[in-house]
Amino acid sequence: MQCSILDPNGQSNKTHLEKLISTIPIPYYLGWSLFSFAFLLISLLFEKTFRYVDAFLIISVIIALEGTIISWAHNKIESFQDILISIVDLPKGVIIETCRKQESDIFNDRGMIIFAIFFILFVHITGIDYHAISFNSNISLFIFKLGYYLAVYLEGAGLYILVMTALTVHKIGVLPLRIDALYSDFHAIGTLYSKFTICAAGVYVIWGFFHIIVPPQFSSLQMILWFLSFAFLLFAYFILPQYSIHRMMISTKKEKIELFSSQLRAAMDESFEVPTDKNVSHIKDIFTVQDKLNQMCEWPFGTHEILYIILIIIIPSVIVLLEIALGIIK
Repeated sequence: MQCSILDPNGQSNKTHLEKLISTIPIPYYLGWSLFSFAFLLISLLFEKTFRYVDAFLIISVIIALEGTIISWAHNKIESFQDILISIVDLPKGVIIETCRKQESDIFNDRGMIIFAIFFILFVHITGIDYHAISFNSNISLFIFKLGYYLAVYLEGAGLYILVMTALTVHKIGVLPLRIDALYSDFHAIGTLYSKFTICAAGVYVIWGFFHIIVPPQFSSLQMILWFLSFAFLLFAYFILPQYSIHRMMISTKKEKIELFSSQLRAAMDESFEVPTDKNVSHIKDIFTVQDKLNQMCEWPFGTHEILYIILIIIIPSVIVLLEIALGIIK
């Protein structure tokens, strides 16, 4: 769903990154691709060799992917409003206001900038930004560092959005559900949230290839722990917030089962007193609905979503272990 992002007053509510890329008068995904391609061309122009083209290429891909995901996520987050209206037992106006506040918190410009800057400082202080490569000129080194820190900045901004999105999904779990919520498109929450996680995992995989190709690669325990920690972070990001929704679904399901059980008892009592075909048919209908209710899923996502995420996290982790094993053999 392509939607405009507006605040309650109808004004543009774009982040600084979206404002930056919107200066290129084309769709945001093409804008980020063009921006990263220009970075790649400039880097090759000054380096005058293809020796480190793989490093520049991966940085370009990371910039394009991270920027596109941030813009895409901001467009998609409004889908939560339509979902919540159909499942939450609150007035529509209250839900809309809540969603606007959640969007403002998730894509808070000041929060993104501060978090991203501190993330860059952390990467620098811990030495993660050290790369044992030598370029033909200081200009090439400057361009590489500029692209690398831009990618790290976008990663930090993306992590801020991930954290705030997780908190938002967790908050959904404490909202009162409508009694017919389980019949709504509840899995839309899990599907949309799964897409966020898979996008983040995709960036994680590409960063893995970057560290595999660019020296010092995975030559230190610090680098290995740094990379593998994101695997646990992504898995926790996917599971923990949705567990709150899982508990909410169980609670609503239990409430509805109790409601149908009381209706069933009343219908059976009535059928014993007045054993008509209509009363018997009514009991059968209640049994049918109750059976469907018992079979309803209690998680807001399907097995294929979690399978995709596990695979996309395990694959680069295995690559890291292979790198370690090959390093020991050598």
